[in-house]
Amino acid sequence: MIAGLKPPLEALATRLRLTVERGWEDLGEVDAAVFTVERLHFALSLMTYGQTETWAWLHRSHEDTDEALDILLRALGLGREALVFTGELETGFHYLDGREPA
Repeated sequence: MIAGLKPPLEALATRLRLTVERGWEDLGEVDAAVFTVERLHFALSLMTYGQTETWAWLHRSHEDTDEALDILLRALGLGREALVFTGELETGFHYLDGREPA
């Protein structure tokens, strides 16, 4: 995971003409769309139990998460104001509204 985005998953998927599919993870049902932009492999996901932000994922084979996030935002036609948080599971997350991660 590299970021949380404010826009809903369906709206983001529509911008890129993606299909959202429902799957099952340890925490329950998840809606997701998987795609490639500039040879970077991304996924957008939303847990169906009430999660409010859309999570953006980058395949582990890509090392420069900052550059990848910029590419993703450009592809989606979004600015940094659309971000709720940035970071990685391994290093922690930085919430842009000043709150502490849960």
